Formats: sequence, structure tokens, C-alpha cells
Amino acid sequence: MAAFPAEAEIGGAGGPLSGVDVPSEADVPREADVIVIGAGVTGASIGYQLARHSDLRVVIVDARAPVGGISGRTFGQIRQHYSNELMVRIAQRGFRCIQNWDSVVGFGDPGYARFGYMLLVVADQLDGLRHNIELGQRLGVDTRFVVGDEISEIEPLVNAEGLAGGAYEPEGGYIDVTKMVLSWLTAASAAGADVLAPVAVEEITTAGDTVTGVATAAGEIAAPTVVAATGAWARDLLDPLGVEVPIERRRLEMAVLEQHAGARALGTCITDGNSNLVIRPDMGRHIVAVAYPPEMPVVDDPLADASDADHAAHDVRLRAAISERLPSLTVAATVSTTAGAYDVAPDYHPILGWASEIAPVDGLYLAVGLSGHGLKLSPALGEIVAARVLGVDQVGDAPPIDISALRPSRIADGDLMHLSYGPSARA
Repeated sequence: MAAFPAEAEIGGAGGPLSGVDVPSEADVPREADVIVIGAGVTGASIGYQLARHSDLRVVIVDARAPVGGISGRTFGQIRQHYSNELMVRIAQRGFRCIQNWDSVVGFGDPGYARFGYMLLVVADQLDGLRHNIELGQRLGVDTRFVVGDEISEIEPLVNAEGLAGGAYEPEGGYIDVTKMVLSWLTAASAAGADVLAPVAVEEITTAGDTVTGVATAAGEIAAPTVVAATGAWARDLLDPLGVEVPIERRRLEMAVLEQHAGARALGTCITDGNSNLVIRPDMGRHIVAVAYPPEMPVVDDPLADASDADHAAHDVRLRAAISERLPSLTVAATVSTTAGAYDVAPDYHPILGWASEIAPVDGLYLAVGLSGHGLKLSPALGEIVAARVLGVDQVGDAPPIDISALRPSRIADGDLMHLSYGPSARA
């Protein structure tokens, strides 16, 4: 992982912040019990839970300033609609954390905005939709099947023609990623963790087959346990160790639109399963939207902006999808388009577990391949991963969740996670 400039940009659609001081060598501890690489939504959550529920010295380190990586370029939408029980249960626990932030975290605010979430499908996706609704209802999710006039009553801007139905979750909405990450990092610091950002990790160090710590741009930090929560940069650090995780960096573009004054506001978070449009309200007259391409392109640099031609192609896809599903929004002006990236596993699900399961490397825990699910799952993943690293059944009051289905070896075993709608980062 390369070093980065002293003054790093932070932020997403609302614009960057800057002026973050780089920790000096004197600020970097030389020893720790656990090092978490990555201070985005996943790493910040894990680091906080480790510091809160143990007396271990925890260090969270990231090459960029907080929210300066992919977490600062995410869509922000949250929901509990998934194709398998494990993911629903993780999302449910995440929702409980978000809704009870003061008691669970105690610092800051996740910026949860409840707008409701509706996934719309055509006929050939209906069986999968019904399966997921029934699964969610059985597990206690407030979700229901809607069709025809019900869809229009929930979101009057939707053109329901040609739709076979939809799934509606009134608790769906979006979060403020910057608020969430900074709240976790503040809470982690208060619990005794060291947060080093921006400090680039250049290597995970080993002695024989055992992890010994990390080498950073500001010197080495010794530790017997390292958690890789590096998102799209995972393979840069894992490949040299012979830890082969089958994830790819794929680019996805996100547009901010602005409705004209006096226009009826979009009031619901929408996923259109037919056109692969994902769209939600934002502050004021702004709307955030993504139009998935048939296949997200593989990229070398996840933070490099797309070309003008790529932006133009996204705009064409976006306008076509909006014209079909939300025709009154076709006049909304494009304010900006930002390129982000997913760390995509073959089944679009996280890879969680000890690296020793797939390579002779002890002391390294993998929390990678979130494939766009980080915001929805990270509140719970912090608890789940912290429990695994600490060697306990659970942290906090929530019951343990069996995450063996997300084990690193499942890809090689051909035991992929179920997706009702086929390969996508949607559900």
C-alpha cells in the first residue's frame, strides 16, 4: 500500500474536508496487542468493539484520513432485505445498533434518516422477492409485499407499469457515513485505542508462519494479531503473504442530482431490480443515484476517477432507468458524479475468518470482500469479528451469530452464498 500526502481529502457527496495532520513517528506506538488495518466503516467498528470489550492495546491504522477512502464514497443506503438468513440476522443486529446508538456506542450519531426502502421487481424476479420477504418476516423484519396502487401510495413518483411487485421496509433509509465512522473512532479512542490516520501500512510482517505486526510509513508496530479490514486494498497486503482471497476491485459510479425548485421530492429509497437503478433522497433538493452497468469494470486504483466517457455512459444508463421508473425526475440536473469501488467476492458476500484456514499464516483475521454491504453490516460485524479475535462467544448483550457460512475457504469449496436475483451487490 503506497504512502499518501500529508493533507488528505475526506468526505463524499457533500464535499471534501482537508487539513488532517499526519501522525509523526513519535506518535506511533511500537507495540500493540491487536492492529486493525483500515479505519473505514468496517475497521472503525471492529476497532471500537475490540477496545470497548477488552483491556488489550488496540491500534487502528489507515493510509488515509478518516472517511478518505471508499467509505467516503458510498451510497449510504441501509435495509434488511437479503437472500439468506445469515445476512438478514447480521443486518438486523446492525439496525438495532443504529437505532440505539446512544446506549450501544455512546458517542456521536450515525446520521440515520428513515425514509423507507422499496425493492421493485418484474415478473422473472418475483419468486426471489417473495422468498426474501417471507424470510425477513419469519426472522422479524418489518417488511411486506406491495403491488400496483400500494407502490404508488408509498412513492408517488414511481411508475408502477410493468412491475410485478415490490418489497417495502418502512425502517429502511440511509446513514451519514462520515458521522458514523468518526463516532466509532472517537469512541474507540475514548476506550483506549490508538487511531493512526493517515499512516500507510506497507506490509504485514511475519516470522515464519506467524504474524508479528505491520510495517508502516512511520515505522514498525509489533503485534501478535492483525485484522485486515482494508476493503478494496486487501490483496495488496495479503498476496505477498500467500493469502489468496478471490476478490476484485470493481468501479461503480454514483451521481448526485438536484431537483428543480417546487418539484415533488423523492421520499423513499428505491431499488429497481429491472433497470438496476438504486436511488435515494439526500439533503435539500438533492438525490443520490447509481445505475449499475451489466458488469462493473475491474480497476487498479479504486480512488482514481473514471474517464469522461465512463461518466457519460453512466449518465446515459441513469437517465434511461429514471425515465422508465421515475419519469418526473428526468429533468433533475446532474450535480456531480463520483467513482467508488467494491471489493467483490465471487458470491458478493463478505469473507470473514482466520487466514490460517486458507494459508499457513497464524494471527491474521480477514474481514474483506464486503461488496458494498459494509454500511448495512458493519455495526454488527464489529461485534462479531471482535468476539472471534478475542476468542469469546460474544461481545455485548446480543446473542452470538454463526458466521461459518462466510468462511474464507467457502469459495474454493464451491459453497457460495445464495443470491435470489443473481450476481449483484444488491441482495
